Amino acid sequence: MERVDFTRTTVPLRARRDPLVILQKPLETERFSLVCLDEDFATDTYLRWLSDDDTTAFLETRFAPVGDLLQLRHYVTSLLASTDSYLLAIVTNDTREHIGNIKLGPINSHHSTASIGLFIGSKDWWGKGVATETIAAVTAWAFDTVKLAKVCAGAYASNVASIRAFETCGFSREGLLRSQVSLNSGARDDVVMLGKVNPHA
Repeated sequence: MERVDFTRTTVPLRARRDPLVILQKPLETERFSLVCLDEDFATDTYLRWLSDDDTTAFLETRFAPVGDLLQLRHYVTSLLASTDSYLLAIVTNDTREHIGNIKLGPINSHHSTASIGLFIGSKDWWGKGVATETIAAVTAWAFDTVKLAKVCAGAYASNVASIRAFETCGFSREGLLRSQVSLNSGARDDVVMLGKVNPHA
């Protein structure tokens, strides 16, 4: 198990890019800290996640495989270059283990909206409510701090656990894109569109 010293990731993001808001400190939940993902998280563990068919089954990254640590660092660096998205590592509070990522973005400043996406790389944490806990935290932060009017998400229809997590966090099904994506099996799948409106916007 790889542990990450993420204390330096609490430095304001403006030091490396010009975001809409500054993430002054990790977003804390009961069990996790959500911290800015940087090159320090480009580990062998992360690389294994991206080469695992089960882990990437519902991710678009499966179409652009990352072969080695150097490519992974370049991939993370490219994500850091974004000026409209926050990619956060999900780190356990007790062991400081990196177990997955959650993203807010791209942020549309004209319409005050953004999307949320995530994946749990560590299979030890599958089925343990990680998605629900972290989606709730990022959504609250997006509304209360970033001042977004709405947050959206899309999930493969066969990814029942992800859809359930968003619905548990108050997201509503807003539409269905039929036969939108191709699965590893070659079968086609729908994409469920979900959204949550900021009640105070």
